[in-house]
Amino acid sequence: MAVPELRLNQVTLRPAAPRDADLLRQWRAETSVRRYQPLNELPTAQLRADVASQRMADLYRGRGEKFQWIVQVDGQPAGWITLVVSNWEHGLAEVGYALSTVFQNRGVMSEALAILLDDLFHNTLLERVEARCAVENVGSQRVLEKSGFEREGRLRGYFKLRGRRVDNFLYSLLREDYLARRMR
Repeated sequence: MAVPELRLNQVTLRPAAPRDADLLRQWRAETSVRRYQPLNELPTAQLRADVASQRMADLYRGRGEKFQWIVQVDGQPAGWITLVVSNWEHGLAEVGYALSTVFQNRGVMSEALAILLDDLFHNTLLERVEARCAVENVGSQRVLEKSGFEREGRLRGYFKLRGRRVDNFLYSLLREDYLARRMR
């Protein structure tokens, strides 16, 4: 089953492919991308293998654990979104994302996330999508809130970033809330 390219205005998503490994490595090394995320430096070969192991069709069959998309602006790669399914029985997943520096603060991720959420809640068995972001990451908080996520709480000392513990906010979006919001 071929997964169609999803489109909203000039922002599109396409499933990540092994050929994207170099881009992912480059983006993960950008200072602005690492500012709020504890991203480990990974070799291109490992990133390529990770992407090669995903089977996008499994997402729509209620299988698999990790899926990645490349965010594009007018056909140009701009960043990525990762979805990690923690439990298919309960329909639980977590989304994470990042944009290359030149595409930040332009509304791109809000559009990309809108495309993905619409697909997930209409075409998969997922019922709850979570996201976490550093309390200092106001931009990511705006993206999540614009997308309908609700802040559920503060996760104290959630991870280490450059040698210090960093608090995160936990956000979630339920299928029923998403669909109700779309009906208004």
